[in-house]
Amino acid sequence: MRLLFMSPLAKTLHETTIGLDLADQLEDAGVVSHFVIDEYNEDQLKTAGYAYTVITPAMGGRVREEVARVVREFRPDAIVLSDYLAHWLTHLVSYETDPWYVEDFGVPVIPIDLHDLTNITRELEVLGKTVVADGNILDMPVHLHPVPMGRPEARAGGQGLPYRANRGIAPPTDAVRAEVRRSLGLGGAERLLMFPTLPWQETMQTRAGPRTRELAVRVPRLIGHYLRQLPDDTHFVVAGPYLDGLGLPPERVHVEPSYTAQRYHALIGASDAVMSAFLPSYALERAVLADVPGLFAVNTHDMGEAAGDGGRAGAPDGLSPAVRAWLADFPGAVPAFHMWPLGWNKVMGPLLVDNPFADTAVRTELFDERAVVEGLTGILHDPLVRGRLAEARAAYRDGIDRLPETAEVFATAAQRVGLTL
Repeated sequence: MRLLFMSPLAKTLHETTIGLDLADQLEDAGVVSHFVIDEYNEDQLKTAGYAYTVITPAMGGRVREEVARVVREFRPDAIVLSDYLAHWLTHLVSYETDPWYVEDFGVPVIPIDLHDLTNITRELEVLGKTVVADGNILDMPVHLHPVPMGRPEARAGGQGLPYRANRGIAPPTDAVRAEVRRSLGLGGAERLLMFPTLPWQETMQTRAGPRTRELAVRVPRLIGHYLRQLPDDTHFVVAGPYLDGLGLPPERVHVEPSYTAQRYHALIGASDAVMSAFLPSYALERAVLADVPGLFAVNTHDMGEAAGDGGRAGAPDGLSPAVRAWLADFPGAVPAFHMWPLGWNKVMGPLLVDNPFADTAVRTELFDERAVVEGLTGILHDPLVRGRLAEARAAYRDGIDRLPETAEVFATAAQRVGLTL
């Protein structure tokens, strides 16, 4: 079987890594894969050794012709979307073209669905504007759900098939972990916290609508305030762009603005804990497999305009003085958000409900200063917290291990679209 993977999203490794992982797991079953990618992921494809074609937003609607050429020359049996939402969104926003030209080639389309889209309200935010993702996925006979971060069991009556993702990620040996830490200038006693960022979050500081832009600019200041309260032996590795406002001690911060997937996994394995302010989190997903504790901070409170007394309608109780000052200085209403600085609440919120993945990390409200700082201290230092999370990660991994082999899952997906693996 020949599969054409579509992964056009720019400035992130996540979606392409998901596609590459699936291609790797299907290679022993005789599957030959070709990738259509943004240039940001070209090094990743070179390292992986798969054939690929680069597309760029400058093509606009001509992307159809380029993909059509690839289809004619490669002759795929099916097209796999590395991330349904990313495919849809990237084509509409970056290429300004209908994403479903891929259905005009006469071959089945199998989407990888990171968000269980058939069971949620598909309302999300794009550059500060609220949009509703199209319902084309509802008419597709099968969807693939990578685990983690998905649930390791199928929803009753749904088209989704969960499968084991990232089989190659495991806890590093002590020697490998020590070597990565030495490369960062760490000895044996310091604690290392990974804080991932993404280029598109930096882009949002100038390109998004006013409210989202303000969140993109101002939230790093609040996170930096929290991180600076951690013990002096805490070091930070920022995987991605170092965002203005973090203000971390320069002698204790290690910035890796660009990296390979392998280096990223090595940094996770060498860390004592991971913090993320957005979901889905590439780092938290892989931390489960690398057996590293994590924390994610979201805001579930829609807060109105600042009042004369410094309060805000909808604000939670017990805010610290620093958070009150931050809120008082924020222009306009403060929205809820799961994928900082974007909302995506109606997508990400339901994905976490009854999902054992949520138990593998500490969950806090971003504007609860005490909870965030205590949560970070716990995942870095507290044996009881770290032990509880280790048990939750092990239970989640057990659920993953009970899934059929990925080639078997994909064979079922292929059968649903009329193919045989």
